[in-house]
Amino acid sequence: MGKAVRVPRQERALRSRQALLEAGREQLSELGYASATAKKIASAAGVSVGTFYQYFPDKDAVLRELAIDRFESIAARAITALSPAAVRDAANVDAEAVARFRQAVIAVADYHREDPGFHAVVTERRPHDPELDERISAGEGMLIGRIAALLRQWGRHTDPEATAFVLFGMVEGAVHAHCLGHAHVSDERFYEALVQSLMLVARGNASGGKDAT
Repeated sequence: MGKAVRVPRQERALRSRQALLEAGREQLSELGYASATAKKIASAAGVSVGTFYQYFPDKDAVLRELAIDRFESIAARAITALSPAAVRDAANVDAEAVARFRQAVIAVADYHREDPGFHAVVTERRPHDPELDERISAGEGMLIGRIAALLRQWGRHTDPEATAFVLFGMVEGAVHAHCLGHAHVSDERFYEALVQSLMLVARGNASGGKDAT
């Protein structure tokens, strides 16, 4: 629209903006990106389209804010699950890794299932929205960095960054197929198989804290 958006400060304005965000998520999830217009979002929120443009320049701004908030929430949960902790002795490394990977996998699965329609829209739009892609990529980088830190701490020193990226891709791809595609096994079997597969990659060339030669 080429017009500066309004920053709400009064309670009524804050409520209107929040209603637009909630309506935006509902419309994008149910109708998809192409059909969810600013007019429809405003109508669902019970405000005029003019009010919509007071707070958002377009529907992409609504999508971006919702997607980033949603991703930051799951990233925080996964980062908590993967937070480095002191390992008392080598015998506990695998048990700790299994527990942490399982927590992270379940958190990511819950994230994918929370709103599959909206998730599909975000996946569709990410390649076309540089700001959205940049923000989500930064969050993914944090997760990969946290996994790499754990691999180092657990004595997995053979290129932990590359291994962490592979582990991240395994979780993202497998969970996407299980939760948004056609699940071929129960959740419990899926979690068990995925965590064990992650462990095979994460073990790598464990060297008791020394780089493999």
